[in-house]
Amino acid sequence: MSTSSFSDLLEEDFRWPAIGDRLFSAEQPAYGAFLSRHPEERLYHLTGGYKLAADLLVEQAEAQAWRRRKLVYPIVFCYRHYLELTLKSVLQQYGPLGDLTSSWTHHRLEDLWRDYRKLLGAVGGETSKDRGTGAVEQCVAEFAKIDSTSDAFRYPTRRRGQPFSTELEMLDLISLRDTMQGIENYFLAVEGFLDSLTEVGSLIPEVDGP
Repeated sequence: MSTSSFSDLLEEDFRWPAIGDRLFSAEQPAYGAFLSRHPEERLYHLTGGYKLAADLLVEQAEAQAWRRRKLVYPIVFCYRHYLELTLKSVLQQYGPLGDLTSSWTHHRLEDLWRDYRKLLGAVGGETSKDRGTGAVEQCVAEFAKIDSTSDAFRYPTRRRGQPFSTELEMLDLISLRDTMQGIENYFLAVEGFLDSLTEVGSLIPEVDGP
């Protein structure tokens, strides 16, 4: 680009970086978003926020087809991260009911799901009528196979430059959103069940030993 044409570009009426710009500012409270400092509250908003972001991006992709090839990557990443945070959140909050703890040192959905199933087994949360857990397990396994380390929809290659291998050439975003909504409903029900166990446990009086 020549000097003259670059100078002409600066004269155009569009947003250009300016000295004094700040990325993190609280100058306009009317447009502000509060940031939580409490870890539990932060986790709650993070989990719901990634799911909501993915849903809104699917709406954009549904309305404007040309955006789909770009938005598919953040959509899948946000849904996967929602799923990961949900499992970690459940294990962190209710894990003690089954002598389990949540691990924040990895992104492996299959390991998180294994501990989650142990928790359900420990509290009697699985019955012969429960088909939801099996259905969600299949979806978790599918996600783990396509994106085992939460990198496949964030980067173009693996760390050493190897391409990500996938049999997918096209993804139905509406079906993905619908399935993820079912998964969210499932976990909301499970958390309600685990909450009830926690409340019952807190109401049982401690008995002094002999």
